[in-house]
Amino acid sequence: MARFLKDRQKSQGAAPGSLIFIGQQKIEHPIVHITRYSSDEIKEYTPDSIEEIQTSISNDHIAWINVAGLHDTEFIAQLGKIFNISPLILEDIVNTDQRPRFSEENEHLYVIAKSFYIDKGDNKVHMEQISIIVGAHYLLTIQETSREYFKDIRKRLIEGKTRIRTLGSDYLCYTLLDTLVDSYIINLEKLGTAIEEEGKNIFLTESDTIKELYYFKTELSYIRKNVRPFKEISYRFINCDSPIINERTYIYLRDLDDLVLQAQEAIEIYYTMVSDQINLFQTNVSNKVNDVMKVLTIFSTIFIPLTFIAGIYGMNFEYIPELHYRPAYFILWGIMIVITVIMLFYFKRKKWF
Repeated sequence: MARFLKDRQKSQGAAPGSLIFIGQQKIEHPIVHITRYSSDEIKEYTPDSIEEIQTSISNDHIAWINVAGLHDTEFIAQLGKIFNISPLILEDIVNTDQRPRFSEENEHLYVIAKSFYIDKGDNKVHMEQISIIVGAHYLLTIQETSREYFKDIRKRLIEGKTRIRTLGSDYLCYTLLDTLVDSYIINLEKLGTAIEEEGKNIFLTESDTIKELYYFKTELSYIRKNVRPFKEISYRFINCDSPIINERTYIYLRDLDDLVLQAQEAIEIYYTMVSDQINLFQTNVSNKVNDVMKVLTIFSTIFIPLTFIAGIYGMNFEYIPELHYRPAYFILWGIMIVITVIMLFYFKRKKWF
């Protein structure tokens, strides 16, 4: 399956709001995990039925419902009914090729973001879509796999010594987005270290070097496609006047915007660095070829007058006076050596080698 664009043939011609999963199924069945917390207590559990998800929501605590697996469109449709989610939003949730975005309605805030990691097995960047629906007293996250992107947030919630337990779902949404952007920077640092190390080999003109550089450029392009729109998310979040967002949260959102800018700058810096390394590598290869051609040209140029002299004496004329002169052979060698030395001296003076 293509990485930069997913196959949309199944959704071609479908009505707006149709729940058609676009992507690759990554787990067998959806997994639901609920974390209910307030400033005084916290409870984590897995619901036995989808109806139990609805009963987990009340006004005296915050409910964080995490769903792993979005390929089951019927299950996603049931969630849409429970939380009164727009069919158009649900359509975007099950489309894993959806561009990161932020939108708001009367009851909810919607965020579709991307998270990525570098798999040590195939050494490639793997992207996963994470959808966040924020309500007044709950937050719903829907991701493609059960990968623990937010384990540090869960740990902070359980420990209790954190402002997450005392603030609302809007602040929880901020912490999740902040964690995603932190992971961007951490993975970019790893990729950047590898890029800088590979940069030491660009003067070796080995074929593997250019392969590695093109690999880095492709992966950075893939990351840039999915991370660049995050700036729009943070900007619209800051400028959103929804009653769901507490005034205190805007301070943290502005800090998130700065962090997003830092991640984007890192992507652009490393992308430019790889492009420069590729250009420098190709220039170095061209220079080495030019050096070889320069030496060969000098040798060819030196032998042109020598070949001319040898050609004259190789002609089949009946009378060549020098042929009967005893030291003529040695004189001819002397002339050719003098010509060679003069030409080398001239080339050196012109700095042609």
